[in-house]
Amino acid sequence: MRRPNVLLLYTDQQRWDALAAAGNPHIRTPNLDRLAAEGALFENAFCNNPVCMPSRQSMLSGQYPSSLGCCCNGIAMREDVPTLATVLKPCGYHAATIGKLHFLNHSDRDHRECHPTYGFDTVIVSDEPGCYDDAYIKWVAEHDGGAVDACRVSSPPACVGPRIEKHGRNTHQPYVFEGPEHLTHSAFVADQTIAFLRARRNETFFAIAGFFAPHAPLNPPQRFVDMYNPADLPLPVMNEGENQLGLSDEQWRVVKAYYYALVSHVDDQIGRILAALDELGLSDNTIVVFTSDHGEHLGDHGRVQKGPPGLDSCVHVPLLVRYPGRIARGRRVGELVEAVDLAPTLVDWCGVQPPPIFQGRSFRPLLEGRPYEARTSVFIEYRDPFGSSWKAVRTHAFKYCRSNTGAELLFDLAADPYELASVAGDPACAAALHTMRDELLQRWFSVERQYPRRTAAY
Repeated sequence: MRRPNVLLLYTDQQRWDALAAAGNPHIRTPNLDRLAAEGALFENAFCNNPVCMPSRQSMLSGQYPSSLGCCCNGIAMREDVPTLATVLKPCGYHAATIGKLHFLNHSDRDHRECHPTYGFDTVIVSDEPGCYDDAYIKWVAEHDGGAVDACRVSSPPACVGPRIEKHGRNTHQPYVFEGPEHLTHSAFVADQTIAFLRARRNETFFAIAGFFAPHAPLNPPQRFVDMYNPADLPLPVMNEGENQLGLSDEQWRVVKAYYYALVSHVDDQIGRILAALDELGLSDNTIVVFTSDHGEHLGDHGRVQKGPPGLDSCVHVPLLVRYPGRIARGRRVGELVEAVDLAPTLVDWCGVQPPPIFQGRSFRPLLEGRPYEARTSVFIEYRDPFGSSWKAVRTHAFKYCRSNTGAELLFDLAADPYELASVAGDPACAAALHTMRDELLQRWFSVERQYPRRTAAY
């Protein structure tokens, strides 16, 4: 058999609804809409952790964050953990990761040093868009040495070593990208991905195009800012008194406009990659997946960025899958799926036996119209070692979150889709609370790491 190529288009901090094909009439994403029209759009895809490192490690290894020992940022990926790259390589795949990977902590290291391969053959890593001397800044310097300073961004707050201080980095501090549009980090990822496709067109490949956007800083090029009139955009959804940042309605709308502009810029660069697949004759035998590691509050609940306890604004993610001839065009999938399901699904389609350490389940049968046992819930976890911890389960009807301090949240998603008011203390919801507590406990047992195996009777 000729195994299919796999191309994973991976954004950072993109909400489920930041996609026109998902029903958002305010955002412009024509290339991602094309992917949805030519494949499947998942309406209920969820990450298993609401922050970057554990979510990425989990999705690409097919294991839950707690099984990996990484449930918060700041814990590096172990190099001995099997990933999609290590599973596919023995079967003839050339594995590449381009752009953001974020398996390593990046605030405390020299980015000029060699990065661990984690099983990838091609490693072009840039985890931030301009604050380190990494592959992105080297690429900018080679294209236009005079533009390097304009392409720089401020260092993250936790950065150790020399700092760059420019514009604010937070979601609520948008500004226009100062360098040439063709030298953004998103353009870098697209350029390097296209170069990889051209070089490996006659090989079987698994490649990740890791976009940093629309993660803050919100600094889209001017052309994309001009696409949006903030006055036309709806306000975030929050309760009275939740506006923690004290932004005005006008300021919140500007934040949303710049976030949408950054998504549109990524969409534009993805269009270049899809055009290259067509030009090289690779589209028909390439599984293209588009998703994000987690979402962004974007003012909902009066918050920005992401984190526990796992509200939908930061755990509900976009997921598009295109595989010509195998997935019906324009398919919309309502079943619940988790990020850990992606790795077993892809190796299934690639004709590779998934290792027993994978904890997700392949949703290939679902997309091919074969018998499939749908999930009844998705499981979300966050743990800061010796600190805050949250576990959550979400069904179609309810979301239940429980902390290590005993705090409980229960949301009736039919009556309260934006999760504005917990009904955990409502006597009328006592039966639902009991059911969701039981669901959390059952999922917790099923997710618990099963290794090392027993080697004898005693």
